[in-house]
Amino acid sequence: MNKKQLAIDAAMPVFFIAVALYVIVKAQGMGSEGIFPTLSGGVLLLSAIYILADTVMKKRQVVNLEGVNLVMVLITVAALILYIVLLPKIGYIVDTFILGIFVIRSLGYKKMGITLLCSGIAVLVTFFVFKILLAVPLPMIFLEF
Repeated sequence: MNKKQLAIDAAMPVFFIAVALYVIVKAQGMGSEGIFPTLSGGVLLLSAIYILADTVMKKRQVVNLEGVNLVMVLITVAALILYIVLLPKIGYIVDTFILGIFVIRSLGYKKMGITLLCSGIAVLVTFFVFKILLAVPLPMIFLEF
């Protein structure tokens, strides 16, 4: 593997190492509320270090962009940015439901009834996990509790 390919393959784990270190450093000043971010950052850090070491030691190509639909990747990134922008404006439930529909439809699934059902179930499950189990505050326009 040439140096350019190695740099491409190592870029993502290096980026995630930096993100993990940032999260861990920021979480240190949060007291007991920083335990979950610190643990998450630690898992991310260990995973990224392992992937980086595996990539460098085995020297095999990891990233292969042949056949990737870059237009669809850009549309998906734009949808995620729009999701982030709209989240405080229209609330978690509506915004996540719309994102779920978009993702399922963009993957090529045609049956709208199943798409709506799966998107609704995804919203309910993630709402339960984050709002009820973990007590994470979610931006809500209605159903605030």
